[in-house]
Amino acid sequence: MKGFFKYFLASFLAVCVALLLLTVIGLGSISALMSAGPGETHIKSNSVLVLTIGQGIGERTIDSPLESYDMLSMQALTTIGIYDITQNLKKAAKDPNIKGILIKSGIISPGFSMLDEIREALTEFKKSGKFIYSYADMYSQGSYYLASIADGVYMNPEGLLEFRGLRSDVMFFKKALEKFGVDVQVIREGRYKSAVEPFLLESMSEASREQISAYINTVWNRILTSISESRGISVSDLNQLADGWVARTPKGAISCGLVDSLLYKDQIDDLLRSKSGLASGEKLRSVSMKEYMLVPDPDGDEYTPDRIAIIYGTGSIAMVSTGNQSIGTELAGTFAKARKDNKIKAIVFRINSPGGDALASEIIRREVELTAKVKPVIVSMGNVAGSGGYWIAAPATKIVAGHGTVTGSIGAFGLVPNLEKLLTDKIGITFDGVETNRLAGTGSIFRPMTDEEKAVFDDQLSQTYGHFLDIVAASRKMTREGVDSIGQGRIWAGITAKEVGLIDETGGLQKAITLAAGEAKLTNWRIRELPALKNPLNEIISQITGQKSPAETYLSAQLPVLQDIQDLIRGGRIQARVPFRIDLN
Repeated sequence: MKGFFKYFLASFLAVCVALLLLTVIGLGSISALMSAGPGETHIKSNSVLVLTIGQGIGERTIDSPLESYDMLSMQALTTIGIYDITQNLKKAAKDPNIKGILIKSGIISPGFSMLDEIREALTEFKKSGKFIYSYADMYSQGSYYLASIADGVYMNPEGLLEFRGLRSDVMFFKKALEKFGVDVQVIREGRYKSAVEPFLLESMSEASREQISAYINTVWNRILTSISESRGISVSDLNQLADGWVARTPKGAISCGLVDSLLYKDQIDDLLRSKSGLASGEKLRSVSMKEYMLVPDPDGDEYTPDRIAIIYGTGSIAMVSTGNQSIGTELAGTFAKARKDNKIKAIVFRINSPGGDALASEIIRREVELTAKVKPVIVSMGNVAGSGGYWIAAPATKIVAGHGTVTGSIGAFGLVPNLEKLLTDKIGITFDGVETNRLAGTGSIFRPMTDEEKAVFDDQLSQTYGHFLDIVAASRKMTREGVDSIGQGRIWAGITAKEVGLIDETGGLQKAITLAAGEAKLTNWRIRELPALKNPLNEIISQITGQKSPAETYLSAQLPVLQDIQDLIRGGRIQARVPFRIDLN
């Protein structure tokens, strides 16, 4: 019997090792194939470029199955970056093989600022004289905002249009934490710094309500103004339509002029065939954004060694990055290398971050500052670039933000949970210890803070906020008092941020690239995207070693509030973070 178990265990171990080796070899092969990338693609004449609005749009193109695997559909989805989308639209306007664009909309859409960038690019495309049509089974408010630029807006005869105004909800955890016996001890600088309110209150403070209301009204006015220009409906009439949600039924959407016709997909295909010059019954020649990325530019410029680097800063800021969708202090090294690279003549720093760890933000900011002294650094703000996200943007040569970018939030806060009641009263665990000095146990989560410890934290936070004010004052050529008057943790929409002096211009990534080329006096350039995306094999190994499980990745994507809480917990004791997220759906 002993011999049987010995041989069984040996065989079992050999099988496990063989499977592990085969997995590593297979992943290595996949990684090599993905790194090699596909070659150029050529498309047929009379083609239609398809722009699909949904979860497949992000800050940067990522073709890694780990980053884009959807657990519901069990498929690997490619994320197309905003740069590649806008470049495709510029290229398509000149491409004789592309007759027009179909916007395939849905209930899910990216953030407002990103939609605004795509809408501006579509506006430029329309100058080519080519058609733009939009079709959806269901339109969210965000996807309809984009669709309204089209020559024709079509919907399924049983579809739904969500045009009823914006609302922002904030989740509060105070009562739930009390039931568990958890007390969150908070210190903050800035009366608008409401990131901590869910742990302290049961509803919004007046300051928080004021800034959220101001923001969503700014965004709503931008939406109404743009739709009014495209559809020929006055802003006052659009507000009345939203108040009554008149477009909730297909007939209502038609009667109020928000939708042109109710069609099924086969009817849309017939319309596209006709408009693209194909015979009835001929196969529609549609090209996805991913496919079109591989099509050479018909007006390709001559070779030049001069480059504009796009450096991406996406996600919460921490000392160490946990993947392509987070920012770590490694980004400081990316700036240092770009500063020393003579081929890189200018840098566009694309930021989509709510902030995070204050120390990590300062480490990155310093390298941005040093780089801006050597070559132009133009910041392009995405959906959000506030608090720590603004901290790292401040020293740039110029700052460009979308009309609806969430920015500002100049403030700081600290969180120290007290788990004493949870552990002692609920579970029965007690703690005791000895210390050599009075403040040796500062920051302990097993007891309440003493008044002396609170004073220490308060002093440290005041210094952090003061340093933040000095950074912005020096970078934006303002007084410290002037920055404080628009700071205090208050968020600003991009358009109002320009009015108070926090940014230089409104616009998207393409505008930032144009400004960078102008500052560097370039007439011809190539784009280089940094930092290099993480190797898919390394990503899998990171997951195996426990950095982030697929389930955790999925839940974070489906329930963003879970990611927000996780980022708060992982962040440093002193954080510069935007107080909330707003989803435009």
